[in-house]
Amino acid sequence: MLDQILGALPNLFGAALILGIAYVISRMVAGLVSNVLNAAGFDRLLERLGLKFKRGEGSIGSGSELIGHLVVVAVMLFAALEALRLLAFEQLAVLVSSFVVFFFNVLLGIVIFGLGIYLANLASRAIQSSGQSGLLVTVARVSILVLAGAMALRQMNVAEDIINLAFGLVLGAAAVAAAIAFGMGGRDLARQELERWNDEMKNK
Repeated sequence: MLDQILGALPNLFGAALILGIAYVISRMVAGLVSNVLNAAGFDRLLERLGLKFKRGEGSIGSGSELIGHLVVVAVMLFAALEALRLLAFEQLAVLVSSFVVFFFNVLLGIVIFGLGIYLANLASRAIQSSGQSGLLVTVARVSILVLAGAMALRQMNVAEDIINLAFGLVLGAAAVAAAIAFGMGGRDLARQELERWNDEMKNK
């Protein structure tokens, strides 16, 4: 037992060293990333999108600081994965690896939805500047947000079949509603056009 404990000490020391070095490096990289994003106007872009972060004690800070925290989490997850492999905890390493994949899928889904919010705001401003009605602005904004939400959830691998079915049902319901509305509202116009075509054929 003593031999086994002494044999495991180098691996324990190596795992602790990996985690310690990874934490120091992650903090340095997180600070660099936060400063670069802040200087590039990332926080102002988030404010334009309507995403405002709470200031004060207990808050996560600005958007650039949030990205820095995510960088720390990502680096520490990779370091924990390598430390577990060094300690020969293969099953736990597989579990952490699956969590890392899920974490990046969720992060990419959030980025996709954020881009959708930006495009929805851009489209609504463009439609408003052209003098269109408020209903068209709302329809365009909701459509883009629904599409972005479906793409984000699909990227997160959250109930893909349910998302596909729901998106198909919503799109089909919108198409049927538009067809019914056009059919009921344009019935007289369609009858007039058919009568005109019939008269032209008789004259010919």
